[in-house]
Amino acid sequence: MASNNAHVKSDGPIDPDSHGQETLRDDNGPEDVYDDASAAPAQQKKPSRFGFAAITAKLGLNAGVLIPMIKGSLPPIIGIAMCQSQPVAEYFTTLGYLIPIISVLGLAMLPRGKFLQNLVLNVFAICFGSAVAMLALWSSIKARENTTPAGESLIDPATGTVRYNSSQSAVLAVWLFANIWFVNVLRAKFPAFAVPVILYSILVNVASTFGTRMPTVVYAEKFIQELITAMLTGLALATGVSLVIVPISSRMVVFKEFAGSIGLLRQAMGLQKKYLVGLEELDMFAVVTHQATMDARAAEKKKKKSKKAKEAGWEPDKQPSMTKEAAIAKELKAAIAQVREMAGKIQADIAFAKRDVAWGKLDAKDLGEIAKLLRNATIPVVGISSIMDIFNRVAERRGWNVDADEEPEIVAQKDREKRVWNEVMKRMHMPFEILSQAVDQGLEHAAMRLEILPKPKADKKAPKDADIEAKGDSIKPGDDGFSDVIRQKLEQFAATKGEALRTWVKERAVVRGYNGLSSAETRERDQAQLYCLLYMERLMHASGEAMLDLVVFADKKVEDGTMSRNRLIFPTQRRLRKWLVSIFREEDSSAEQSPDVLETGISVVYVGDGYNRKKDPEHLPPTSAWQRAGNVLRKVSAFFASEECAFGFRVAAATMTIGIIAFLESTQAFFVAQRLVWAMIMIAIGMTMTSGQSIFGFFCRVGGTVIAMVCSLIVWYIVNEKTPGVIVFLWFSIFCDFYFLIKFPRFTPAVMITIVTQCLIIGYELQVRKLGPQAAASSGQPVFPTYKLAPYRLATVAAGCFVAFIWTVFPSPLTDRTWLRRDLSAALYLLANYYGVITSTVKSQIEGTAGNPDLPHSPAHELQKIRRKIFGKMMLLLPSMTAHAAWQKWEPTIGGRFPREAYEDIITRTTRIMSYLTFMSYTMNHPPTAHLDAFRARREAAAASVSTPAKQQQPRHPSESSSSSAQEATPITTTDGPSDRDWLESLAQVLREISPSHHNITSTLMLLSNSLFSGHSMPPFLPLPRPYEMTRALLRLDRRVDPAAAAAAVSPSEEEEADLSPLMVVNSRTGHAVDEPRGGRRRSGAEGSAGLGGLGLGLMDREHVLDPANVEKPGYAEFAVLEICSTLVCDDLEGLIRSISGLVGVVDFSYRVDRSEGSLGSGGEAGGKGKID
Repeated sequence: MASNNAHVKSDGPIDPDSHGQETLRDDNGPEDVYDDASAAPAQQKKPSRFGFAAITAKLGLNAGVLIPMIKGSLPPIIGIAMCQSQPVAEYFTTLGYLIPIISVLGLAMLPRGKFLQNLVLNVFAICFGSAVAMLALWSSIKARENTTPAGESLIDPATGTVRYNSSQSAVLAVWLFANIWFVNVLRAKFPAFAVPVILYSILVNVASTFGTRMPTVVYAEKFIQELITAMLTGLALATGVSLVIVPISSRMVVFKEFAGSIGLLRQAMGLQKKYLVGLEELDMFAVVTHQATMDARAAEKKKKKSKKAKEAGWEPDKQPSMTKEAAIAKELKAAIAQVREMAGKIQADIAFAKRDVAWGKLDAKDLGEIAKLLRNATIPVVGISSIMDIFNRVAERRGWNVDADEEPEIVAQKDREKRVWNEVMKRMHMPFEILSQAVDQGLEHAAMRLEILPKPKADKKAPKDADIEAKGDSIKPGDDGFSDVIRQKLEQFAATKGEALRTWVKERAVVRGYNGLSSAETRERDQAQLYCLLYMERLMHASGEAMLDLVVFADKKVEDGTMSRNRLIFPTQRRLRKWLVSIFREEDSSAEQSPDVLETGISVVYVGDGYNRKKDPEHLPPTSAWQRAGNVLRKVSAFFASEECAFGFRVAAATMTIGIIAFLESTQAFFVAQRLVWAMIMIAIGMTMTSGQSIFGFFCRVGGTVIAMVCSLIVWYIVNEKTPGVIVFLWFSIFCDFYFLIKFPRFTPAVMITIVTQCLIIGYELQVRKLGPQAAASSGQPVFPTYKLAPYRLATVAAGCFVAFIWTVFPSPLTDRTWLRRDLSAALYLLANYYGVITSTVKSQIEGTAGNPDLPHSPAHELQKIRRKIFGKMMLLLPSMTAHAAWQKWEPTIGGRFPREAYEDIITRTTRIMSYLTFMSYTMNHPPTAHLDAFRARREAAAASVSTPAKQQQPRHPSESSSSSAQEATPITTTDGPSDRDWLESLAQVLREISPSHHNITSTLMLLSNSLFSGHSMPPFLPLPRPYEMTRALLRLDRRVDPAAAAAAVSPSEEEEADLSPLMVVNSRTGHAVDEPRGGRRRSGAEGSAGLGGLGLGLMDREHVLDPANVEKPGYAEFAVLEICSTLVCDDLEGLIRSISGLVGVVDFSYRVDRSEGSLGSGGEAGGKGKID
């Protein structure tokens, strides 16, 4: 049984090296991780690099790795040792070697939840496979009986074996082909059946190939009984080891991941603090630019060359080392990547932890709430790190990342903006210091209260009735009342965060006094700086509130007695039913909802097509029973035309390529003697859908078999063929093999083949020794010594892998490059849906029509469900794209070179857009506690206008959720009033105005997805919303409602009218706006602008809604986040247009005349063919 004290136990087969164990070991927090090594005492003895501790640390041999290695290596050794018993050997005869092999495939090292799921599916596969195999053998024997002449003997007198019967062989061949096809279709459609399909294939292959020599039904029944008993015995050994020897529950794994996630968040906050401190004196527009990144890569390459040069004997030129700030930025990026990876692991493992039976304190609902609160804390922390990307965009837009000599006025402009940001960062130092300390201590406190992290030993012995007030400032994380300390620090942060804004206002007034800056240029820079500043402050504030929600939840669990005692925790029937359904469910790509679900009271909510099933362009929805029956028939036809069905056919054809040898009279004896059944099994294990993965798997499996052959020879002969020594050395070899399986999961096929082949070779030799050569050869397989058997196994495995590779690429391969393109197309399609849902969510919340998200049938609740569904699909799709991008490197290039750089750029930009949209969604769905009343009032006012008072939405009670309780408990400021509602009304009116232009983002993403999927060329120009379009709309709105401003306004020029247009046109060939010059640097000032620095705004009054005096208004900070994220999304969309147009081409039939050469050329700016491809 599992306990919640998971921090003292193993975390299963996952690699814990990069997930914060070193980070969590120091009570001083992440600050100490990066202390200078020179601070250590000089007299301290330096540890040896070759000592036992140093070697184990280098190899990562901790409890989290050693325990799975032991658990994985024990079942096959127990199986081999058990077969040395005479009764066991006599019962299983020549099938005893299957016991250790099946025990390896049982994967005893998995956590309990995953293991039990595999166990249920494995047992089902073996039992169902045995029944089907028995049916196949029975029908084949009946075919033999019906085709054998009366009185003919079953035994051939010449050979002393069962006579060959073509009918029996043909029936078994048909059964084998059908079985292999069916189970591999199942494997391709449902990934959870990967291991069960391997076991099923082993059983069916062995039964079908050996069944050609079975004369009677009684003989077949005995054979199937021995076969199923051997396989179930192997699973029983794996089950006993998994559940009895150092049991590891899925809850332990999740608790370890919780601890790792908290440690990484604390580390990331510490690194972000150091990074922001570095920006106080640093040129932030130079360190984080693309050019600096390329310089760092070049320096790394030169460093490697210099190392080789030193080894060659000559001294190279010394290269400058990486600056401290650049090193911190690199560490921060690595930490954020680890935070994302850990969040993905928690998302994947939390479902198994909820289904676990355990002896603990926190139930499944509590685990889900902790995972949600940690995810809420992760998003703003990751969002803060995006400030590096923002500075990078500013530098690229203004041409500040170019190494060429800059003009003096550009240098002066850059220095002025650098000065502003340096001063702002100095003022942000103290608030972020307070916030980082509060977040660090709050996470530690919550982890201790929930027993994710252990308390110090002194605190464990503290009496429960200790006087908290007497401790004073000595209250530490984990103590009662420490949450009040966290609240005080957050209030202190809220009080000091405005200092940076006041500094910015002061510096802005100073910089405005410089000559040479037009009012338009000043306004565009000011608004961009204000939004960036508010963006950082909003995410900082959100990270503090997310941490406080976790602290409140932890204290609540302590107060209600949940953490006071352990109890037996069972999964509910509903959860088990959902688990069973999830195994066989194939989700639709669209958000599926029924319109009448959203109808409440007399207010009818009309929903769009995004809530319904994906439509069929060739068929209308069925309206009669006959049409619905026709749809069922079409589904059957679609199934046989699917890629999964084609994959099953390929595997079946590859299996029969070798299996046909067993069903022909002249080659049947050769098949049995040379043990070619294992070549067929290798096909079942090694066949993959894509060619790149197949090539990689081919080399892995052949290489693993070579290693297994060498290890088997060493194990067998190093102890002079003594059985006890052979078993011991075989265990040690398998034990070492599992290290590579755990530490390098990419090479899982090679490691599994290595282990299975060793068990096969050594197990068979020990079986021959126990049964005797005559009994061992009774199956028709001659006895070989080990030095001959090992190469035979290598040859059969290589043959099977080679046949699998051939049938993967023949008659036409499904390449990883094609799959990558499809995944990218699907990702862009999901992003379009995600942006549409977020836009609808923002609009409904600002207008107050969303309703209470806690009510199951409210629009806000349904939008939340769809957002989470799309987000979950994206989280599954992003690793798939990364995997296929790695596999495609193994595919041979036939013809032109694969545009790897373009696809990597698309993957990077797609991932970034997903992050920006996530920040937008999080910001709008988690408003500051001080602004909840204004949003709630807005929602109630909108509800009152469309429904009866009885149907009005009621505010959530503080006890309904941890977030609500935290919000009610910590009101930092109160800004509810008529002016707040006026601001929200203005913002709602703006959203209504710009909604058509913002739908162009969705349209562009859809168009890019379709072009990438179909390969069709893109249109020459695409419309995108101008950056900061909501800002312009607010300005236009203000001019209409303010007569004085309208009277003072002058007629705009053509350039200003173009800049006030809600859309900008992007050239598909270049990926830049059409008003952008070729140099890549946008026009500034009155010449027109776009991007982070491009704001062509009208005159700004002090009483304007966008004035910095209004930053405390509800929705202003969220408005700034939306503007920043929308601008970043549009920037990446321009890059996507440029990359994808380079892949699929542009519909362009323009031409130009090159008079200097007297030739007629086609193409626009770049020349080329009419259709650029």
